[in-house]
Amino acid sequence: MNLNNFHKHVSHTIYKRGEEYYENDMIDNVGQDYPDTWTAEIEGSELYAVEVKLDGEEIVSWNCDCPYDQGNICKHIVAFFLYIKDNKGDYPVNIEIPHSPQQEQLTEILKHVSYKELTFFLSRYADTHPDFYQALLSNLHPQKKGNVQVDYAKEIQKCFHVNSSYDRYDYSHEGEIISGNLDSYIEKAKSLIKLNCTEEALTILLHIIKEIGDNYEEYDDYNGDLACVCQEASEIISEMIKSDLPDNLLKVITDEIGRMIKNSNYDNYDLANLNQLLFSISLKTSNFEDGIRIINEALKNEPDSFRTYSLVISKIELLENAGKKEEVKKVISHYLYLPEIRKIKLKELISEEQYEKAIALIDEGISLAEKKNHPGTVSDWKDEKLSVYKLTDNKEKVIELAEYLFVNGRESMKYYHILKSVIPSGKWAGYLDNFLLKSEKQKMWRIGGHILAQIYILEEYWDRLMTYVEKNIRLDKYCSLREYESYLKPRYPERMLAFYRSQIIDYADKNMGRDHYKYVADILKVMKDYPGGSEIADTLLAHFKSVYSRRRAMMEELEGI
Repeated sequence: MNLNNFHKHVSHTIYKRGEEYYENDMIDNVGQDYPDTWTAEIEGSELYAVEVKLDGEEIVSWNCDCPYDQGNICKHIVAFFLYIKDNKGDYPVNIEIPHSPQQEQLTEILKHVSYKELTFFLSRYADTHPDFYQALLSNLHPQKKGNVQVDYAKEIQKCFHVNSSYDRYDYSHEGEIISGNLDSYIEKAKSLIKLNCTEEALTILLHIIKEIGDNYEEYDDYNGDLACVCQEASEIISEMIKSDLPDNLLKVITDEIGRMIKNSNYDNYDLANLNQLLFSISLKTSNFEDGIRIINEALKNEPDSFRTYSLVISKIELLENAGKKEEVKKVISHYLYLPEIRKIKLKELISEEQYEKAIALIDEGISLAEKKNHPGTVSDWKDEKLSVYKLTDNKEKVIELAEYLFVNGRESMKYYHILKSVIPSGKWAGYLDNFLLKSEKQKMWRIGGHILAQIYILEEYWDRLMTYVEKNIRLDKYCSLREYESYLKPRYPERMLAFYRSQIIDYADKNMGRDHYKYVADILKVMKDYPGGSEIADTLLAHFKSVYSRRRAMMEELEGI
């Protein structure tokens, strides 16, 4: 069998799969040693090592460490045969150099030495033998191998050639596999930085960031492993910028950011803070024009998206750092339709005590948010407005807005405390009573019953708290009355027992399973701890044993009472 006729010895299916592997460039780290031994790594679900021995065109032997067991030749070997056939002429013939007896002995010794042992010996020996140390640097330092060009774009792209794998919960591990492939390149970049090979390290890191950004949506990164690799690469570049990178490499980073910043994936998935890298470069070079140009190009494509704010903020920071105060004002004025930018202007007006202009600015923000149907933003602006009225001691407006935000805002208890601080203490009880009556009529999903319950506790409105529990709490194994029980048990033991009795009868009727039966038993134990509760709990226990006598698991749980 030779390189020209081996296809006759392989099934059609295996040959086609091997051909696909070869055509998709999934063969890596090819080596050719005397007399004619070829080695390589073939990408598959894992990285498989292959070895082929030839005698001219004749195939002497082959081996692959994949688990294929349906024939002598797997698809990985087919791919490698095709590679050797097409590329054999590009590899020089290695002529074996006769070894001296000492070299042969050393070769045999090294076969029994681990990487760790060899590294330790070389490090210790080089430390005490300057000539040997210099020889190592001269022959093995990466900078001395400048003539060996590595196509990192191609190498890193190969890291993304993976077959999907799923666990028993149907979670894909694509992101984990790819990130594992890329980790070795991250480590190589770190090592190159330590050896002052910054250009090569930077090339690796930029390709990693670019490929992840370009391909992120195509893969399932369930655990965020791939995003973490991208963030780490970005952080390493950030540290490189802070060091003494030459201007030509800073220009390389700037140009790459100019291309990558148009890809919203970096912001969508928090992959890399390109804006911050751009800002760091401008600080280092005192050249903000390139950064402004790049940001302006990105803003043309996204004048009002979720990432517009971060771009505008970066533009403002660049201009402020360059002392362009008037330009900053123009940018803020132009982007006032963005709530975050409007708040910058608002902060400026408040610091200058221009409160009427501040209120007008807020009202414009409210109007814009209402047109866009953004109720959360409307509430945020009303909260800002409340803060301004507090500064001007306009208590009437503070009360009006705090009442509105108690129902419609994000933090109801915050506005309860504001109201209590503004309403005179002598009028508080009457005001609160009316306010709660009005609030209790609001739909529970708008306020949240637990908010009212918190107020009842703070104000010691125990009867209202008891009524709230009776009307709104439904017992289940995920519901706890612990936060209310300590207040209600000593004050309303009869009502609490009646509540438990009616609820647990209904619960036992509607739920089956040992966890539910255990919960029923636990509630009966709680009831027994009430004054007069033992008799009621025993009656319920007898009832359950009679009605549900065929529920063996329930009987077992009830026996523990």
